[in-house]
Amino acid sequence: MSAVDVYLADLRAAIPGPSWTRRDLLREAGDHLEDATEAYAAAGYTTAEAEALALRDFGSVDDIAPGFRDTVAIGAARRTALMLVLVMIPQAFLWDDGIDLGSSGRLAAPDAGLFNVLDTIIEYVGTIGALGAVIALVATAIGQRWLPIGRRAARLTAAWAFAIAVVIPVIGLTMLALTGSLTVMVALAAIAFMATPFALVALSAQRTLAAC
Repeated sequence: MSAVDVYLADLRAAIPGPSWTRRDLLREAGDHLEDATEAYAAAGYTTAEAEALALRDFGSVDDIAPGFRDTVAIGAARRTALMLVLVMIPQAFLWDDGIDLGSSGRLAAPDAGLFNVLDTIIEYVGTIGALGAVIALVATAIGQRWLPIGRRAARLTAAWAFAIAVVIPVIGLTMLALTGSLTVMVALAAIAFMATPFALVALSAQRTLAAC
């Protein structure tokens, strides 16, 4: 194993997070080190000397890893925020104008007062959740040009997405249980369009936190 291979293995071990993000960064680092090694070799250095010089120019793992970790965390946070935005889009259709899971509950719920309270809460949580997701998506994308976006912002994005991904399904399923008229089709619709998508968002949020 060459010195460059050892370096890349150490760098990989120093960067937590999703493999797809690390893979791209490590490929770029490997390509850079390969080009630098070839340039030094062409200048007359031995392979070992060329690798050592290329690694010296690139920087030690301790120096490089923090920046790479920031990049991985921000990339994971951006992916999580995008997933939350995409999952939030159909929720209005799910509860209001399309499947309208909440309509029967307003009439049939044994505890209409609790149902109406939860209905109001889920509307506010949904609106705030979607707004926060959009802000996080913008911040972790083009926002990096003007703001010091790092692992702290990635953690905040992940925590926000995870909270929304847990709260909305819990409230939604509770509302369905209160209707007293939960059918198999309604349950399947809730699982397919609400529980499962939010579970994927929660999983992505957990991976983002692991990258931080």
